Amino acid sequence: MCGIAGIVGVSRSGLTIGQMLDRIRHRGPDGCFTRSVGDMALAHARLSIIDLTDQANQPMEDPASGNIIIFNGEIYNYIELKKEIGSRYTFHTMSDTEVILAAYRVYGIDFLKRLRGMFALAIYDAETGRLLLARDRIGIKPLYYRIHKEAFYFASEIKSILNPGQFKESVNETKAYEFLANCQLDTNEETMFNGVLQLLPGHYAWVDQAGNMGKPAAYWDFPEPGKRQFDNRARTEFLDVFDETIRIHLRSDVPVGAFLSGGIDSSSVSCFALRNMAQDKLHTFSAVLPYFHPENALIDKVIETSPRFEPHKFLLDGNQFFDDVRSVIYHHDEPVMDGSMYAHYKLCALAKDKGIKVLLSGSGGDELLGGYASHIHAHHARLLAQGKLGRYYKDMKVVSEHSAIPFRSLLIKSMYENLPVTVRRNIKNRQVKNRIRHVASQPHVMHYYHSHQDPYHANMVNNYKSWTAPPFLHYEDRNSMAHGVEVRVPFFDHELIEFILQFDPAGLIDGRTKSAARDSFRGIVPDVVLDQKGKYGFPSPIDHALRSNQTGKEIFFDSIRSTPLLNAPETQKLGKLFYESNGDVSIFWRTLSYMIWYQLYFNQSNQTAA
Repeated sequence: MCGIAGIVGVSRSGLTIGQMLDRIRHRGPDGCFTRSVGDMALAHARLSIIDLTDQANQPMEDPASGNIIIFNGEIYNYIELKKEIGSRYTFHTMSDTEVILAAYRVYGIDFLKRLRGMFALAIYDAETGRLLLARDRIGIKPLYYRIHKEAFYFASEIKSILNPGQFKESVNETKAYEFLANCQLDTNEETMFNGVLQLLPGHYAWVDQAGNMGKPAAYWDFPEPGKRQFDNRARTEFLDVFDETIRIHLRSDVPVGAFLSGGIDSSSVSCFALRNMAQDKLHTFSAVLPYFHPENALIDKVIETSPRFEPHKFLLDGNQFFDDVRSVIYHHDEPVMDGSMYAHYKLCALAKDKGIKVLLSGSGGDELLGGYASHIHAHHARLLAQGKLGRYYKDMKVVSEHSAIPFRSLLIKSMYENLPVTVRRNIKNRQVKNRIRHVASQPHVMHYYHSHQDPYHANMVNNYKSWTAPPFLHYEDRNSMAHGVEVRVPFFDHELIEFILQFDPAGLIDGRTKSAARDSFRGIVPDVVLDQKGKYGFPSPIDHALRSNQTGKEIFFDSIRSTPLLNAPETQKLGKLFYESNGDVSIFWRTLSYMIWYQLYFNQSNQTAA
């Protein structure tokens, strides 16, 4: 895990490669290096995880071809790829970085399809003089770019490519509205900064010597929905596939730890890691609230299963929230959605303090295994669309009995999911506008970015590409990199995803969320964890912290008139309602987070807040 940055057109640039590297130095505390080739400059901030020697530093050159790479991420199948390439390449290091260079030389652009891992990379092709940019299939690692005065800039974080020369940045109002109104970030290639774009997941693009970028091309997409039944044989296969996924995610030359919230996903990752790892102890990191929390109560149930767990807990009382929040938002480059991001940030800091450089995360389990209420509704919509009325009624009855969702609500939601996308967009926009009267600009937004004739598949792809996965992966990367820690997300492994998507969703959420995991992981994950009914996620102190702290109140009311897009009288009313304990904490927080972000990046000339 590292940070990368580059310029094509150094002679036309308003930024130096050194300035760009300084802004992301936190991503690579083990060394920062640059390399120039003609009118191109490349930079790398290294966090040493695999092959800790200086020979693995970047930018790295293939001596035979002259190709040069800078790379952020991990290639988990680098050992297998190295064996496959064999004598066709002479290796000089034990790094996964060199394996990428070798794969590019041997397989050409098809090398991307052979990589299993998380990555954002740039390869200078010495023969053509072009630069290849590419990003992993799911978008675990970020890659941003912009063109300014004929110079092409790219980097791991937005802050690295801001304010070239005396250029004044401006807010992308549509993206800001999506965030404020609907808690959406990274829904497409645009960011909240006008002119700053991201290379989409599963895409690559070429940049020529003049800094002209070709049209990005996709090299992977989600397979069509499968029809295979999730039977006993499938459960055994799932167990084996998940075991192997965790095993390769443990490859590291430094100690590996894990987040542990007590939920099904993080508990599964921790328990499977324990049984696959060679190291003596698995350090776990948990955020706990000062009062009873159902999922917090299950953390110790996992820890008690083995003396090889080494638990670390952070008390999330919210007392330090406003000491840290500016730094959190600065590192995110864009506003922060909710308080769980703060909890995650503090756990990454704790891991750094304990000397743990790599953390496994349970993020992505909901998207893959049907963990959200929206999966349930889409599944019922699918049954309804297929005319399976008996199964439709029976499944809704079971779900209603085993959850807090009333039968009538399940019925309405399933019918809603079968409405045409255009109708649902109109309904969603009307609902949103009624909730956020304090936002002056109210464009018609997409919300449902992806459609498919299968309601469940459409819902799943929307979660992966625009609703939940993009902002969650955003904070997994930024929070960890702020502290020089690498987070790995096994549930986002593309081979695991392709395995699960061959099955009929009816077997994945059979009357309850994540039934496939609940049934398959018995005997490895404690039953009390697998049988929990609620879904809680990272605990958050945000409600208490906001209402009890005068700093947040002052920032909010002092920033109303100096922050674009806000209707001053309505925003005043929003704040007053919140502090009278009658307002929506989510909408209030997103507004305050947006205000702080605007102060940091527009009113203070992007000065470091860390």
